[in-house]
Order: sequence, then structure tokens, then C-alpha cells
Amino acid sequence: MHRVDVKKDKALAIIMGLAYGYRGVPLEFQVLSLEEFSEEKHEEDRVYYINRKSGEVYECLKEGITHICALREDKINGKVMLFIYKNKVK
Repeated sequence: MHRVDVKKDKALAIIMGLAYGYRGVPLEFQVLSLEEFSEEKHEEDRVYYINRKSGEVYECLKEGITHICALREDKINGKVMLFIYKNKVK
């Protein structure tokens, strides 16, 4: 096993941070098309706008976004829901 250097890639750092931070917590995962994203659906969630080509993470929707990750914590049921929006969902 080798160490993953995430210093240059903020997008990868976000993904690895989510995986580490929520280890042991039931995780529900949905992968959807980028066109299906609606800010109204995720008003209460933490949303990360990611450009995987440049490795940057943004606070708002802008041109060049390749992925959107929305994180919803259900504290009543003790689970986390992760919505990933990207192009070309199969």
C-alpha cells in the first residue's frame, strides 16, 4: 500500500475526507445525472461543487463543474446520504 498525496487535488481530498469521516456510519449512495441537480433539493445539505479536471472544489455552481456531491446527515436514523451528480450516468 502506498500513501495518497492529496495536497494538489482538493477534489480527491474532499472525497477521502468524507470516506474517513463517516467510516462506520451507514451510508446511502445515489449517483445521478448532473442535469438532475437542483439547489432547492439540497438546501439543508452540504454541497461540494467539484472540477475533477483541475482538482478544485468550489462553493457555488460555476462553469466547468464536472461533479456535485451533496451530503445529507440523518441524525434521527443515524445514517448519511451521499448524492453524486455527474455527466453520463449509466
